[in-house]
Amino acid sequence: MRIPSTPRRRRAVTAATLAAAVAVLVSACGSGAGAGAAGGDAGSSGKNAGKPFIALSNGFIGNGWRQTMVASFEAAAKQAQQDGLIGKYKAVNAPGDNSATEQIAQIKSLLLQKPDALLIDPSSPTALKPVIQQACTAGVKVVVFDSAIDAPCAHVIQNSFTDWATDAAKPLLDGIGGKGNVIVSRGVVGSQPEAEMYKTTQDILATYPGVKTAATVTGMCDGATAQKAVLGVLSSVPKVDGVIGCGDGYGVAQAFTTAGKPVPAVTFETNGRALNYWKDNRIDNGSVAVMSDPGQSVAALWEALDLLDGKDVPQHMTLPIVLVEQKDRDAWAAVLKPDQYAAWPWTRDLFRQQVEAAKSGGAPVQPPVPTAAG
Repeated sequence: MRIPSTPRRRRAVTAATLAAAVAVLVSACGSGAGAGAAGGDAGSSGKNAGKPFIALSNGFIGNGWRQTMVASFEAAAKQAQQDGLIGKYKAVNAPGDNSATEQIAQIKSLLLQKPDALLIDPSSPTALKPVIQQACTAGVKVVVFDSAIDAPCAHVIQNSFTDWATDAAKPLLDGIGGKGNVIVSRGVVGSQPEAEMYKTTQDILATYPGVKTAATVTGMCDGATAQKAVLGVLSSVPKVDGVIGCGDGYGVAQAFTTAGKPVPAVTFETNGRALNYWKDNRIDNGSVAVMSDPGQSVAALWEALDLLDGKDVPQHMTLPIVLVEQKDRDAWAAVLKPDQYAAWPWTRDLFRQQVEAAKSGGAPVQPPVPTAAG
């Protein structure tokens, strides 16, 4: 399925405001089936009496983006609990390497705890269909995010992976003059987003006859993983002009440095460490930073609450990716800590604006980018 392109108009806010919005705690989120944070059970008394229980099931925790996504949800859910919007919350991360079997077991365990809404970042676009149907049949509102899903009863939020792959490849290929050798670093192979992105990358490469794919590796959209994978092939690739990835460029750059080779054009992560490395080393060769929005988990929280309130929300919505071009790089770098990933600040009001835009067929609402002067 081709996802519509996302327009790039932006509104400016102060760096201090955005810093507060995107600040997340990228800490040890655990990798066991029962790992994650559970909000205090305040559903039995006070302002939280009778308020909903929101659970999040995450199918993979092995990269910084996923850790930021979970932390973003936890921060927003904690605030929602303090505001009396929810009774309790829980986030759990499936063990292993993006295993659908393990996530299915995780979701079944969560359903025994009787959540009112279940948010899912899925490990498979098809394998989770029976357990999602089980949740819907039990009256649980299901919001899937970060991936399409073959489950008609679920609501779906996702980014445009076509846009992500396009913005990761085209500026880089143009930056190297449309010719030379590139390495393609794939993401979480087996997931629906990665399959769509890889196809888009291959389609774009086909339009650049002067570019040769010298190697393909699996970087898992993770700098450390990509560093090892790229370093493993550099000895067999004498010259590399660019590495097309999905937000693993900092690790890729370290691989080239370790091998004693110049850093080519890369696709950087959207975290503070990568953006400051890009800035401090004055890299101007077609590199960009682009990743999907870890704040999708917060948008999914607002959608779940609106569904529980009986509001009309579209079954599918496409939210903007986070693209950091060189002109916006310094502004983002100024408000992100090293392990923080740029995330759109999805307030409930901003999410509802997005809903109205989707209903009217208008352009998706573009959240704000910090100003360099902020």
